Amino acid sequence: MRVNGALSRCAAVLGRLPLRRQLALLVAATALPLLLLSLLMFKQMVASERQGIRQSLMVSAKTLAGLVDNEIATHAAIAATLAQSKALQADDLSAFWLEAKAALEFVPAAWLAVSNPQGQIVLSTLAPPGAALPRHIAPETIQQGFATRKPQVGGLVLGPVAQRQTTFVEVPVFRGDTPAYSLSIAMPPSRFHSLIADKFTHGEVVGIVDAKKIFVARIPDHEARVGTLASEGWRAAMAESPEGWTENKTVEGNWSLTAYTPTAYGWTIGIARLESDIARPLNKILWSAGLAAGALTLLSAALAGLIAWNASFGMIALARAAGDLGEGRPVTQPPAPFDEASVIAKALADASKELSRRNDLLARANSELEATVTQRTGELVAEMQRRKETETTLRQAQKIDSIGQLAGGIAHDFNNMLTIILGNLDTIQRRLRSLDSAAILHRPVEAALKGARSAANLTHRLLAFSRQQPLQPTRLDLNALVSSLADMLARTIGEGVKMQTVSGAGLWPTLADANQVENALVNLAVNARDAMSGNGKMTIETGNAYLDDAYAARFGDVKAGQYVMLSVSDTGAGIAEDKLEKVFEPFFSTKEPGKGTGLGLSMIHGFVKQSGGHVRIYSEVGHGTSVTIYLPRLVESDEVKTDPRGAGEDLQPLMQALPGETILLVEDDEDVREYAVEVLEDLGYQVAVAASGEEALRVFSNAPRVDALFTDVVLGGSMTGRQLADRIGKINPSLPVLFTTGYTRNAIVHQGRLDTGVNLLSKPFTQRELAAKIRAVINLGGKRAATDRGP
Repeated sequence: MRVNGALSRCAAVLGRLPLRRQLALLVAATALPLLLLSLLMFKQMVASERQGIRQSLMVSAKTLAGLVDNEIATHAAIAATLAQSKALQADDLSAFWLEAKAALEFVPAAWLAVSNPQGQIVLSTLAPPGAALPRHIAPETIQQGFATRKPQVGGLVLGPVAQRQTTFVEVPVFRGDTPAYSLSIAMPPSRFHSLIADKFTHGEVVGIVDAKKIFVARIPDHEARVGTLASEGWRAAMAESPEGWTENKTVEGNWSLTAYTPTAYGWTIGIARLESDIARPLNKILWSAGLAAGALTLLSAALAGLIAWNASFGMIALARAAGDLGEGRPVTQPPAPFDEASVIAKALADASKELSRRNDLLARANSELEATVTQRTGELVAEMQRRKETETTLRQAQKIDSIGQLAGGIAHDFNNMLTIILGNLDTIQRRLRSLDSAAILHRPVEAALKGARSAANLTHRLLAFSRQQPLQPTRLDLNALVSSLADMLARTIGEGVKMQTVSGAGLWPTLADANQVENALVNLAVNARDAMSGNGKMTIETGNAYLDDAYAARFGDVKAGQYVMLSVSDTGAGIAEDKLEKVFEPFFSTKEPGKGTGLGLSMIHGFVKQSGGHVRIYSEVGHGTSVTIYLPRLVESDEVKTDPRGAGEDLQPLMQALPGETILLVEDDEDVREYAVEVLEDLGYQVAVAASGEEALRVFSNAPRVDALFTDVVLGGSMTGRQLADRIGKINPSLPVLFTTGYTRNAIVHQGRLDTGVNLLSKPFTQRELAAKIRAVINLGGKRAATDRGP
């Protein structure tokens, strides 16, 4: 009863007020709760936005910490690998210097120093071997590495040799249980700056600090902040907790929200967003909402007064029409006793029509928007897939390159040993032929020679995979090559396999090593036959191809341009998807154990990459496999040799020396040197011997006569075989030079091709090969000397 009485009194009071005031009170009673609710929702939105920013910053910090750990781990892995070097264990610092320089090619801007246990730097890749070097600037890090026998990551210091700020990964080297050396591989701040500069371009403040809270890298102002302390507020937060969020001032004095997290190596990553950047969009929304709310409130109050002033007589009819309009029913103009009411009624009817029209337009716009969003989403998914494939290709290429470096090094040492084995077996065989009593030894010697030649062929395949074999590219017509091999391939794959060749019309010429292309084609044909178990269809196809920029960007290891294509397809069992990315790795085979070496495709991959080409494999289980080789198109204006195949092997008797002919032999491997001396003396040559370039220069200056220089390319000491030949060439320009080497990562081969005018005898070599090659070099040198003297 009391409630009803209070409501009645309120109604009586309101009834005495004009209509415009009642409507104003109604507007206020409606608008104020909405404004309050809006403020509460805005506050909640601000809190949610800040929490989202905190989480986003922490995720970015952890991601960057992983990238920094990977960068440090990469340098540590390189240093740990170099710590196992035989040259370092043998204190051969000059040889180790060369190994270190080659290894550091994978980490641009890095350098390496070798220190003794007392902290004295004995070798640096920034200075030539033997140069005077200072003491290490952080000997305590070296001692800590010897104490823990683990790699240590130092803070930012001034490099003792480079005299610029850098960080180190220290790797201890022991000889037994005795500390021998400490390897310091430098990580310049620019390496870490590139990590953050590539990934953070939206105004974040990003910093990487070492264990002493000193900036190693920072954006912005990297150059100015490297080597300085982090802000006081951040240092205090890191002292309380190794990971978390903090609100403090940056070193520039700006308030920021910072997320920070430690790395596995004792450093800390911090990513901050300035408070001004966080607050700016929120303040903009608040001001916009406030202005809109105020404007709406004023508009509602004005409209209420207008309605109250003009709606004295037609209120019921107008209210009914307004109700119809609110419920979406069509509105016709209601009758009104005065012109003002008629105008409002007509406006309600027109508003009903306009609302219907706009609803149709809105439905159509929503449909178009949904279609656009669906299309863009598909494009983004395709772009993400393309990037994922590119990253996978890049990782696979890096892995194959690393394996190739190891294979090339093994093949180099193995070729030296094979030269001794194969050469001496050849000598034994030749001497046994003159002894009838030794006929029983012919077969085991021949078997040993066969095994040695197989080993030499294996090293040749390893060099092909590692892209370190000396190629002799010529102008090549793939259609003619396929046609010349067709009969032989048909016999090789057997009658159960139907072979079809599809020759491309107007095929461009290419520049490639003909023997390597033949080997690749035969390998692919044999693989296709084995995949089909001797029954099926094999197609060999040639054609012209253009690889565009989109294709090059997708695979990453190929340049856009014109190529000549050679493809071999089969209808065999196919290869599972999880094995496709491994087929080019050495010693990986999809065949059963004992039925494949796993070197065929890896050799093809190495040869094609060394020739500047590209190779792709496509396979579906149960449907077959297709391997496509792309070799660069040869521009006809280039001057190249024609295909030399068909000349045949020289089967003439051993080429003997002429009276008095003298060979200057330079070889740092003692066993190989002794074998070469024996072979040359058997051929009738007089031999002057040297173990290094420096010794060879002394021998040459004292020798009464030298008819040819026979030198290994890689020599001990500070001089290579190429440098020795250049030095002697200045003294006697017409002196013939014959190089020998076990692999081609040296001065006489560039991009897999021999330098112009260079004569090379690859290891291992036999007496017949050396006899023919040295004779040809001396004869060619005599012709050149005669030409130089004139008619």
